[in-house]
Amino acid sequence: MNILSRSISHSRATLSIIVFILLVGLGSRSAMNVELEPHVTFPVVLVSVTHQGISPQDANRLLIKPLEKELKSLSGLDEMRTTAAEGWVQVTVEFDISEDIDAALADVREAVDRAKSEFPEDTDEPIVKEVSTEEEPTLMVAFSGDGASERELFTIVNSLRRRIESLPSVLEANLSGAREEVVEAVIDPQRLEYYNLTATELLAAVQGNNLLIPAGEYDTAQGRFGVKVPGLIESRHDVLSLPVKSTPHAVVTLKDVAQIRRTFKDPSSFSHIDGRRAISIEVFRRHGSNAIQTVSTVRQLIDDTPLPQGVTIDYVFDLSNFTTQMVNELQGNILTAVVLVMSVVVATLGLRTGLLVGFGIPFSLLGAMIVVNLMGFTLNFMVIFGLLLALGMLIDGAIVIMEYAEAKQHNGEDIKIAYTEAVSRMAMPVIASTATTLAVFLPLLFWPGVVGRFMSYLPYTVFAVLAWSLTYALFFGPVMAVVIGQAGARRRKSADTKSVLNFGEPTFSNRQFERLSVWYAGWVKRAVEKPLRALGITLLVLAGIFFSYTEFGRGITFFVGSEPSYGTVEV
Repeated sequence: MNILSRSISHSRATLSIIVFILLVGLGSRSAMNVELEPHVTFPVVLVSVTHQGISPQDANRLLIKPLEKELKSLSGLDEMRTTAAEGWVQVTVEFDISEDIDAALADVREAVDRAKSEFPEDTDEPIVKEVSTEEEPTLMVAFSGDGASERELFTIVNSLRRRIESLPSVLEANLSGAREEVVEAVIDPQRLEYYNLTATELLAAVQGNNLLIPAGEYDTAQGRFGVKVPGLIESRHDVLSLPVKSTPHAVVTLKDVAQIRRTFKDPSSFSHIDGRRAISIEVFRRHGSNAIQTVSTVRQLIDDTPLPQGVTIDYVFDLSNFTTQMVNELQGNILTAVVLVMSVVVATLGLRTGLLVGFGIPFSLLGAMIVVNLMGFTLNFMVIFGLLLALGMLIDGAIVIMEYAEAKQHNGEDIKIAYTEAVSRMAMPVIASTATTLAVFLPLLFWPGVVGRFMSYLPYTVFAVLAWSLTYALFFGPVMAVVIGQAGARRRKSADTKSVLNFGEPTFSNRQFERLSVWYAGWVKRAVEKPLRALGITLLVLAGIFFSYTEFGRGITFFVGSEPSYGTVEV
């Protein structure tokens, strides 16, 4: 207890450390990104291959077999599942949870590249994709209305999409319901006949252009330079001037035999909102970025963009609303729990002791924020739930220390000696009590698989909170109690003690407290006198609880059901 005595003697330094921990905790809380759910990496990679018209049997023989031969040799492979359908196959490759998903994804790409050499020639390029929990867009914005033509609306929205993608927190922004702009050439058969051209010659002339042709090197005394002949199409006028036939007297261009016009490709998808044709932007944020700040930045960018009159902006999906609602609800639950705990503590221990014990709540929670932030966790519902779960357990040690010291003071001990002796006498019981609580959550740290990664946020948070609460109960709390007690003693010496409110007296009446104590002591006395009967009753109650829940319970579910906020229909 030499450390505690020295800390009490240097109380200003100790109080400065407390203030420093609180400030760092507040800074850590502000610096943490806010997410709806913890980010968990799934060790699963999907390989999809399409081949138009191929039967499932042929797809299994020509596509799946080469893939299986290359993929089954990958290190860390846990399971591989294949699916063959009409014109399409998919291979699901699952790795061990300890494998680095980035390295595994690179190995899968290399294996698929090796297998491609055995595919039929007209097979489409394979798609290799990592399974992620963040496949849903963070924000979906729909632009609709008759205030602009399709081309004007597409130009505005596409420009806005590029500006959104340039934001540091945005991974990508995709367009939905927009048709790609093209240049269309409508051939005039009479002009083809007039210039003695065939459709094959015309097609060959078009395909032979829009190329960057290397033309060798130019070697001089000063060095060697590459020579290239550019024939790239960059504008509508380049299409008009494409040569399709030449004679010593003239050159026939594409505009001489066809009508060139700007248009759009045939639609492959449609986007409507409230029955109106719309173009939508799906915004995906980067992993680790703050969802609320990302949405706020994108919304501000959209609001600052001038749009033609009559164009309506609708935010169809906004993940930040769900995240903000969840965080506010859980933080509100924490504040409610703090008020309830403080009310009980102050009512039973008195105002001064209750406030000293209650100060351990913000101290432990903010201290845990430092640890959680250093571990790289985001502020998600698992972390907040861990804080809420530990809230009712973090003041137990402080209550024991404070009550023991208060009893010593009532017996005439000096306040400094009382708290030093209280910590010395009750340190092991308090540590043992905290250790037994931590032991309950310890198995969660060794939960294997993806579910274990997801649930690990909870025990880490609880461990951090209870570790700080133990530090407060054995160290910082007694120092604050001694400092406040000595200051109060000096004030009482200079004032009439009869006129000063006794902050150390519990608010429960002595009569109520005595009745409760007598009842409890009598119950304990009877249990001690007949231990076998007390043990038998206890075992019967426990067995009855387990039997009742097994017979009359509502079953077991991993996650409780909740009302959905939105839905999708696929036909």
